[in-house]
Amino acid sequence: MKGYSLGGYKPGKPGLEKVLGSLENEVMEIIWKKNCEVSVRDVLDALTKRRDLAYTTVMTIMGRLEEKNILEKRKVGNAFIFKPVLSREEFTGQVVGGLIDDLLNDFSDTAMSHFIRRVEEKDRSVLEKLEKSLTENKESEDDSNI
Repeated sequence: MKGYSLGGYKPGKPGLEKVLGSLENEVMEIIWKKNCEVSVRDVLDALTKRRDLAYTTVMTIMGRLEEKNILEKRKVGNAFIFKPVLSREEFTGQVVGGLIDDLLNDFSDTAMSHFIRRVEEKDRSVLEKLEKSLTENKESEDDSNI
């Protein structure tokens, strides 16, 4: 994703609200669920089933998401049509990858040891898969150096 950063990471929030505002997250969940291009009116109609919002509020939020390179927009007549730059899964992968990269860049040893401890506590089979993957990657690197 071009230019998106985790500038406002909020660890106590649920899910993608860790990196998006609450309303931004709601807007994106609607757009991802629709899985097609949407107008501000489409999103507003879905949101008003849950809360009372002004058209301009939703338009502002979607404009901010476009500025953050999370949405793309194009003009159709007098309105704008929006679509996500990435699927929900791709966006989540970018967020998680960026966070892990930041932690490893600043706190490599501590981050890795904590990660391994947590994985070991939760599911030993995940740790075994990780060990297997590391071995395969090392063997692949060794083969390419020959």
